[in-house]
Amino acid sequence: MRMLIIMAVLAVASACSSNGTGETSVEFDNTFADQVRQIRDEQTTRPLKGLLPGEWTAVDILIGPASGARVERIIGVPVELAGDGTYGGDYVQDGNLLILWRDDEIVRMISLGQLAALREGRYRSDVTLAGKDGSVLLRNPDGSPADQLTGGP
Repeated sequence: MRMLIIMAVLAVASACSSNGTGETSVEFDNTFADQVRQIRDEQTTRPLKGLLPGEWTAVDILIGPASGARVERIIGVPVELAGDGTYGGDYVQDGNLLILWRDDEIVRMISLGQLAALREGRYRSDVTLAGKDGSVLLRNPDGSPADQLTGGP
């Protein structure tokens, strides 16, 4: 019994850990992908932070497929891509890859699988997603086009 508890604690700690070098596994988030489709199809607007809650301050959005080297060039730090939608250190899906940052630390990487609905770039956490004419636009909270962040996370 004691061994099972220790193994469970280690599994949780491993799943929750990450560091600035990007040792966070890519995960497919079906709920988020469905919400993005709904925003596109119903032409609604929702804050990204409301769809992806947590302690993050910026997001990098890429469209796959993308080699691990390309992802590193875009985000500016070494990253090991493993998990859903990856193979051999590359992101092999045709859809979006979102990398959520808290200051200079990667806290989560999310694959949208085959869904490529979001424009590439680096954005603040207060960006909103707005469905319009069959696409999803990134907007500032006031409705103006979202400003892309420059420089590192």
